[in-house]
Amino acid sequence: DKVGTLPPGRLIFAGMTTLDLVHKVERLPRLGGKTAADASYFDVGGPAANAAITASILGADVTLASVLGDGPLPDYARGVLAAHGVGIDDRAGAGAQPPVASIWVNGSGERTILSTDNTKVEVALGAKHLVPDDTAAVLIDGHYPAIARTVAAEAGAAGIPIVLDCGRWRAVYAELLPLATDIIMCATFRPPDMVALAAEETVTAIYERWRPELCAVTRGANDVIAITDRGSTTIPVSQVRAIDTMGAGDVLHGGYMYGRYCAGSVPVAALREAVALASRSCEYPGARRGVEQAAQTRLRG
Repeated sequence: DKVGTLPPGRLIFAGMTTLDLVHKVERLPRLGGKTAADASYFDVGGPAANAAITASILGADVTLASVLGDGPLPDYARGVLAAHGVGIDDRAGAGAQPPVASIWVNGSGERTILSTDNTKVEVALGAKHLVPDDTAAVLIDGHYPAIARTVAAEAGAAGIPIVLDCGRWRAVYAELLPLATDIIMCATFRPPDMVALAAEETVTAIYERWRPELCAVTRGANDVIAITDRGSTTIPVSQVRAIDTMGAGDVLHGGYMYGRYCAGSVPVAALREAVALASRSCEYPGARRGVEQAAQTRLRG
């Protein structure tokens, strides 16, 4: 399941960082009502940021290309990222700030999110490359199209693998999908001409059209479907006592980046390890503690 020792290199994660206010509640309040949270905390989130932190905890050399900006909240985000060993490449334009999200996690671990919009945030690309020469692979989450396009173009020109985190469809994916080495999509991801297809049909159609090394779809607690040139396989999702599913998909992406492009696992093996890591993260509050426990277990082993 290994392709051998890979040369040292950094992982670039390109996309969104958020500031999350998380409430743990048994049930959501009714409209106009009030309820007391069992617990609340403030944290850094976002697809690219969570994945970057995950890979860094596992031992990767990580840089996050995102939008932070200036002020107390961006400074808080910088502190959290730095504490987890994540390098920061801030491409915030004038007055840009990270989105702020309010998140409710209910008794079954499901989360509900209300977030400010990031689509009109100004991005400053500058003259400095986003993808250094020593990059082993990049992950792009589709947020901030200017950053996504630039990272994909630079990585593609240098022959550096491009991993796509495909959540909700965004127009920029039409440019990114043909360039991707690895595509990991959620069950609701649909290109415009595939909206009538089921998730199982979509992952097959995307693989056949663009022929990445790996094309996979995650389906919550159901099996993950992965397709490579060796055919299709299903990866069981461990049935755990989930107390918080927030960030589980991001943990999967960060774990896959580490396993595939740092540890040297072949695609399906790296994905299998990442799926197990994401399941484990659901047994703990937030998107960090399960990863930290897994990293400590590996070091002890």
